[in-house]
Amino acid sequence: MCAVAIPAMAQVHMCKGPDGRKVFSDVPCGDDAKVIDVRPSGGGTAVNPSTSLRNEYYDIRGTTYTDLQREIANKGPEGRWWGTAATRLSFEITFKRVPEGCAIDTARAKADSTVRLPRWANRHDGDRRTQDQWDSSFRSLDLHERGHVQISLDTARDLERSLREIPPAPTCDGIVSQAKVRAEALNARERDRQVSYDRDTNHGVNQWSPYK
Repeated sequence: MCAVAIPAMAQVHMCKGPDGRKVFSDVPCGDDAKVIDVRPSGGGTAVNPSTSLRNEYYDIRGTTYTDLQREIANKGPEGRWWGTAATRLSFEITFKRVPEGCAIDTARAKADSTVRLPRWANRHDGDRRTQDQWDSSFRSLDLHERGHVQISLDTARDLERSLREIPPAPTCDGIVSQAKVRAEALNARERDRQVSYDRDTNHGVNQWSPYK
């Protein structure tokens, strides 16, 4: 298991995925990656949520691609998937006193993700053709799961922006209540987007040819 902390910067990378669609990531995502600036056009404070990504692996063994598929069917997440991406959103806010009572001073959203993927433990026992076939499938699987991570990161940016837009209130408790309502709404929207992403891609099957 490997744990990696990834800071979300004001710049993100854009590249073209295997299906020709644009892919946006906070890390370089391909040889054709271009850095784009996502700071507010008006020059205001950048939306800069905190992010973390942890990779977990389950070991599979075999010498043929069929062996590996059988191992995944027996050991994969929930007994049916090759991989999963679990995401969680949270936020922190601080306050300041204003004539109206209380206002947001700082707001920070956080997106934590854990991606679980298969790891071919005895790769050296397989022939070159099987290794190439596995590598192609694994890259597609990894990219699909990172699509889920990207949805969470996008939502974290929206959450941080929404929190900063909360107007002053007579009490700080009132602001906290508003923040929770906004966070719950965006969490619900993210869940819907994650479900739609899997439905539209058939859990990655329709995205890239190695799954077929």
